[in-house]
Amino acid sequence: MKFFLVAVFFITGTHVYSKGQNDRPRWVSQRLLVHTNPGHILIAIENVDRQIGALSLVEEVAPETFMLRYSTSLSEVAAAKKLAQSPGVSWAQPDYLFYPPVEKTEVREASSVFLDLKFEIVNLGKSILSDPPVADPPEMPENPVKDPEISKAWGLKKISAEKSWAISKGNKEIVVADIDTGVDYNHPDLTNNIWRNPNPSNENDLVGFDFANNDSLPFDDMGHGTHTAGTLGAVGGNGVGISGVSQKVSIMILKFLAASGSGTTSDAVKSIDYAVKNGARVLSNSWGGKVDKKEEPENRALIEAIQRAHKANVLFVAAAGNDGANNDEIPVYPAAIDLPNILTVASSNDSDRRSFFSNFGPKTVHVAAPGSNIYSTIPGGKYTQFSGTSMACPHVAGLAALILSVNPDLTAEQVKSIIMDTVDPLPAFEGKIVTGGRVNAAAALMRAQQFEL
Repeated sequence: MKFFLVAVFFITGTHVYSKGQNDRPRWVSQRLLVHTNPGHILIAIENVDRQIGALSLVEEVAPETFMLRYSTSLSEVAAAKKLAQSPGVSWAQPDYLFYPPVEKTEVREASSVFLDLKFEIVNLGKSILSDPPVADPPEMPENPVKDPEISKAWGLKKISAEKSWAISKGNKEIVVADIDTGVDYNHPDLTNNIWRNPNPSNENDLVGFDFANNDSLPFDDMGHGTHTAGTLGAVGGNGVGISGVSQKVSIMILKFLAASGSGTTSDAVKSIDYAVKNGARVLSNSWGGKVDKKEEPENRALIEAIQRAHKANVLFVAAAGNDGANNDEIPVYPAAIDLPNILTVASSNDSDRRSFFSNFGPKTVHVAAPGSNIYSTIPGGKYTQFSGTSMACPHVAGLAALILSVNPDLTAEQVKSIIMDTVDPLPAFEGKIVTGGRVNAAAALMRAQQFEL
């Protein structure tokens, strides 16, 4: 069997996708992720069944985890199962795809920036607004100035964020990674809270990285990531727009969801590992994909990346998904992965009910947060309303950042426990999610102050 090394990275926009459930692409065509025993990658490839065809090694995605291509018409699931039986291979899987869960029926356009709202958001194109980030953000006013549109961000009041700010408005020493479609890092309501890398690499990754396009300008060409970042940590008290849950925070931008509307497991893994390596304490993850555990190989690459985050004491906050379904029965990843550092979030509306689209799960979904018609930032210095568990997730990631600003020595599991133990019980969530309630920021911060390590 011929073996050769391809010394290139692949751009998500050029991938050929294979379709699965709901006529949505489930994985990248003719591509596998393979974990081998140390030093066994060549042996694994040379011993694989010839039915898979000529394999090429593309890159090492994570320690001993490799991306491979093959050239026959054998399905990705069948190829992975065959490769998993090869000597030296621990596991093999397709390079599964993920999507940002935005509920299209509740999205409301508020700006001419988005001319055609379809499933999620129109493709802006990186060249339109993506000037490089400034190394030093503009000076903040010495005295807080009221954010003129803060009342439109109704979720802040529902979770008692405004009361929590009497305890702490946040701390820029706390780094939260927004793993999404990128962020408009020059947005006037975000730029002061965008992380600045103290040790940029040769690629000049000043504010994060774009793994979808393999460059150091993780600009948002969809709008989704800018919206989640605004809820998490729009600058508070700057006299501009709104405030995020954490008024002071450092938002690390990790783009793995491409303009095409999807992102790969391999790029998600790189994003998680980058965040952990560069000091993030919380990961905000408003994305997901269906799982068929009976027919398809487990997404071990993703699970092991989140386990590495757990080992590094990093909290992984996940959106529950927008199918209106039970994640216990029809799992969505990463939301339904059972790991101690995962905190999964359902969506509530302004009437304290479960948003009609929100997934739930008495065992796998932990808390609720506002997610219907959420007003937040979008590229170009603008704002609009989106709906989805995507919008609920950053409320909780922002709360985690506030908790760590009060008590930075807390572990990821302790932060998760504090958030779960201080919810406001709501009848609509009783028996539907683990805690049966919506997060309460003020109660959580008071608990964090009193927490004995």
